[in-house]
Amino acid sequence: MTEYTFPQVLDLKLELEPARFGLMPEDLFALAVRKNPKRSFLFVSRVLGKHLPIRPQVLPAAGKLLALACSGGGEWERWAGVVRGTDRTDFPTLMEALATSRVVLPPEERTLFVGFAETATGLARAVAACYDGAWDYLSTTRLPLDGWDTVYFEESHSHARTHLLHVAPGLGERAGWTRAVLVDDELTTGNTALKLVEALHRRFGIRRFTLLTLLDWTDEANREELARRLGVEIELVSLLHGRIVGEKRGTLPPFALDDCREWPGTPIAPQTLERGGSMGRTLLTPRDQAECEAFCRRVARSLGPAGEDTLFLGTGELIYEPALIAGYCGASAFHSTTQSPVYPLTGSAVTCGVQFQPPDGYSAAGYIYNVPQGRYRRVVLLAEQASFRAQGAQQLMGWLAGRGMEQQEVVLL
Repeated sequence: MTEYTFPQVLDLKLELEPARFGLMPEDLFALAVRKNPKRSFLFVSRVLGKHLPIRPQVLPAAGKLLALACSGGGEWERWAGVVRGTDRTDFPTLMEALATSRVVLPPEERTLFVGFAETATGLARAVAACYDGAWDYLSTTRLPLDGWDTVYFEESHSHARTHLLHVAPGLGERAGWTRAVLVDDELTTGNTALKLVEALHRRFGIRRFTLLTLLDWTDEANREELARRLGVEIELVSLLHGRIVGEKRGTLPPFALDDCREWPGTPIAPQTLERGGSMGRTLLTPRDQAECEAFCRRVARSLGPAGEDTLFLGTGELIYEPALIAGYCGASAFHSTTQSPVYPLTGSAVTCGVQFQPPDGYSAAGYIYNVPQGRYRRVVLLAEQASFRAQGAQQLMGWLAGRGMEQQEVVLL
């Protein structure tokens, strides 16, 4: 039994099975208290580059470990070492090792990888990047797109409940997918993933599904019932399985984040770097993936080397490309804005944070966490040109200047 306690606020008891690949629970997550009446706690990932800063190497390493778990094994020691922090391989070398160890999917195994917005888009892209051959990738999103057919489904305990999945008009079983791999950072009940399983089966005739996740808190009953009803196969693969066996809620403290939503902010002059191809909200292919990696290397060269005092930030659903750019710049710290409100508490994964207007056109709110005073002198904010909202970025950059980051760059992709 593992117990997490925030005195007078929350007591959570977990039963944890041994994690795969020699990992410990603390390698994968820490706990925080979130502002949500349906679920008061949050498993804060240490590998996503979302709420917590990570070395950019950790995201592709976590994706590789999930891919190895999905494929049934392989050489995992280096990748687990990167996640644990004991392997300090530089980013270009690590990406080269990933490229030379990709699994080739044959045409008869054509696979659709799907990442869940907003937190798992980067992780799912990192999983798909471990494969060559017959695969495609899509992210769910909260951004409406004109000219595409849209599959809708709901996430019951999220702050932004409705997911959108955009596909080409008329695309159905001719897509040729025989399997779908749905990637998320955590499954609590698994109900959201199962809703997507049913939608994908009905739209594309897919009959084999893998739910691939870092943390699994589900039981099998709902999964088995849906598999029987649809006549499909559904397997679940995780790095860590456990059960939530006890939760005791106390009194929540004041929501004591800095609040910049009324600030004018710091004037910014974004640099726009055009790239073609999909970023995941529409169908992304292995060729698109290769072009994405080449683009990220070019952006990194234009930005120049980054030292220990540089923080790279992604925005909203844009995680994968900023992580790669940070890595190729040699940065040691990367994470992303989020729309998830979390209480900063002593002993929590989240100890400080700020709220601002979202710097994108689809998030309900904007937050960034765990940026210590005086830790960084330079910040590089990477956002999407098509959905960029300058007011939120100006507010965030103004707050970061007050934390010691006077050297600021905003890059629109």
